[in-house]
Amino acid sequence: MEPVGVIVRGLGNVGRDAIRMIATKSSIKLVGAIDINPDMVGKDAGTVCGLDPLGVTVSDDVDAVLAGSGEVVLDYSPTRRDESGRFSPSVDEICRELAAGKNVITTIPLYYMRVTAPDLYKKLDDTARAAGVTFLPSGLLPGAYASYIPMVLAGIMGRVDTVLVESGEDDQFNTSSWVKVFGYGTDPATFPSDRLKAGIVSYYVGAVYEMGERLGIPFDTVRSTHQVFAAPEDLQVAWGTVEKGTIYGHVFEMIGEVDGKPRVTLRYVHRVCADKVEEPRIREAVDIDGEPGLLHTEIHGMMPADNGYVTSAAPTVNVIPQVVAAPAGYQLAMDLPVVVPIL
Repeated sequence: MEPVGVIVRGLGNVGRDAIRMIATKSSIKLVGAIDINPDMVGKDAGTVCGLDPLGVTVSDDVDAVLAGSGEVVLDYSPTRRDESGRFSPSVDEICRELAAGKNVITTIPLYYMRVTAPDLYKKLDDTARAAGVTFLPSGLLPGAYASYIPMVLAGIMGRVDTVLVESGEDDQFNTSSWVKVFGYGTDPATFPSDRLKAGIVSYYVGAVYEMGERLGIPFDTVRSTHQVFAAPEDLQVAWGTVEKGTIYGHVFEMIGEVDGKPRVTLRYVHRVCADKVEEPRIREAVDIDGEPGLLHTEIHGMMPADNGYVTSAAPTVNVIPQVVAAPAGYQLAMDLPVVVPIL
């Protein structure tokens, strides 16, 4: 059987890890690479990723690459939001890929949009169905860690009363451009906390809705909270110094409630220097309470401070066979055959 042809769009940290992963597999093959970075365009994708040449040249001509071979696009391009904060431009770009007859798997936060943005969901689903291809939002979170793994764990419970998913990341070595949204090293009094909260909630909250619906929990409300933490001392990070009294951490919670009581909670921490300052703690744990009692599961090393990108790329690479075989339209990983490492 011929390997599945894969196009990678967006050669940032996650995209480069995906290409390194693809290069080790026999069932899939890199056939296209798209990026607008002039330092990458025209170079071999393997060379860009620190590998031997793969025979695929990085291009900034999206339409030309989409017109070529390849069954799947892995889209890791930067998120694009409209003036209202929704990911409408990102949806337009995904539809461009779907209309070209490519199945699309993406970490762009277009997760569980049937509930969070029904009109954008319809646009994606209609475009994919018309082209006879599949769209799948995936990644680590939202996706594999929330809500795929918690729902699999819930399968051994007789009754589920509450779910708490805790995760986070230490950004002290993270040089990605998007890290600036967290305002590390800036004054908490002038930082636009409400705007950041809205962006984070739009990114992650789909996982809360999915877990609630799959558990049959009809939320009365879904609310969110945000705490900002100021550094108790000067902290050294990859890009400089986070001075004492400036922002070094955030805690976000998204909570689905019934009768004022939390039923499904996603708690996420973004911070720096967890090895130097204890709070706020990053916990990688899933707590499911109900019958027969509390099921507590910890997953260590899921997002290491020095390289958390492999676990973001892997859920998109490993699900390629399921997506290629899936019905046309907007799909979710939990509705497809179980995702396992591919050869």
